[in-house]
Amino acid sequence: MCDTFVALSSVTLTGSVLLAKNADTEVNEAQHLLKIPGRDWPEGAQLRLTHRVIPQTSRTHEVVLDKSFWLYGGEIGANEHGVAIGNEAVFSKAEFSSKASQGDGVILIDLLRLMLDRATDRHEAVKIAADLLHVYGQGGNCELRGNSHFDGSFIIADKTGALVLETAGSDWATREVTGFTSISNGYTIGDDWTACSIPGDSGQRLDFAATVGDPGPSAACGAPERRAASYGYLERHKGAISVRTMADILRYTGDEDTYHPAQGERATRVCMHAGPYPSRFWQATGSLISDVRGASIVVWATGTSGPDCSIFKPVFFGVPMPDLGPMPRESDTAGAYWWQHEQLHRRVMADYSAVITDLRPEIEALEAGFFSQAESVRDADTATKAAFVADCWREADALESRWLAKLRKTPYRIDHAAYGSMWQQFNAAAALELA
Repeated sequence: MCDTFVALSSVTLTGSVLLAKNADTEVNEAQHLLKIPGRDWPEGAQLRLTHRVIPQTSRTHEVVLDKSFWLYGGEIGANEHGVAIGNEAVFSKAEFSSKASQGDGVILIDLLRLMLDRATDRHEAVKIAADLLHVYGQGGNCELRGNSHFDGSFIIADKTGALVLETAGSDWATREVTGFTSISNGYTIGDDWTACSIPGDSGQRLDFAATVGDPGPSAACGAPERRAASYGYLERHKGAISVRTMADILRYTGDEDTYHPAQGERATRVCMHAGPYPSRFWQATGSLISDVRGASIVVWATGTSGPDCSIFKPVFFGVPMPDLGPMPRESDTAGAYWWQHEQLHRRVMADYSAVITDLRPEIEALEAGFFSQAESVRDADTATKAAFVADCWREADALESRWLAKLRKTPYRIDHAAYGSMWQQFNAAAALELA
């Protein structure tokens, strides 16, 4: 359950193409932010995806990727050419679904990484995805602790624009973006497609969403409300959309002063927090914003869960990224950056209303300095960028450490019975000590 949105240069404050996403996964499904160097591959090289092996391409690009530890592919990322992609699970009718595939194919999470690995612009990315779907189909389990098969929806942005790509099994459709758009866990392309793999009947223009989509699961997971929230936020800020705007949307829980993570059986908030209902055992486990302005690219990533208690920090291509420790696993992993942050994140969730009121302004003040300084650094030499990255990550870590020390002075407890029981079970499953 995720949300992705994009704003083109015509509606952004600085003329950038901005793409952002929260990766919503199972509570203990740790994410890893990594930089994958570009490289040449020998003829005949093979590539192991999550569920199958395919031929490797001759050249892969440098990629920044936020990924679940157990999957080949990723939830969101960008490459050195300014291609940025976020993906969504979507649910198709039985006759189109990836469930109908014979054997495992290429799952949506792998498609995202393959497009980033291989594409230099959004149109090339679509061709890569269409070719892979035609040859291998789409299918295979996409859930860490279950057996969920679903299809993929994507926003693919590059230096000059963006498009939406929606798939159903081996079929697909695209729509070029004008101004801005957002997607969630439901089909959005009707008869307004730019390209479509399914021929229409008797010359009629096919409605892709109506033909392939199953709206029931989308409604059940709160996709219409989440998409309306992100789209509406972009519409209200059209012409002045900035990195700050994108961060605000990723942290958006609605306008009610009474919001609490334990409320509501459906996941209707863009900033997704886990709640004490089976349909809400998901949370935003990683967040990323891509800022592409011509050849100048800045990736803003948290590397941690809970965007409202995480800090967006810069990553540049061609510049080393801080060491985030080993790939995290499903239980507390020593030295893993994601799990270190869970010490803070889960304490914030324990007393959300009280803590977030003081914590979030400090986070945003620190980020404001980062965002401002980046304007003079984004086109600087490698050494200047490297120093800026190191300083930002160090300052962010210092803020988190200070807040963690403050919260540790009070015993860890949750007064809401069902909510507390939920977190007790997840913490125990992760062997995470918080007392």
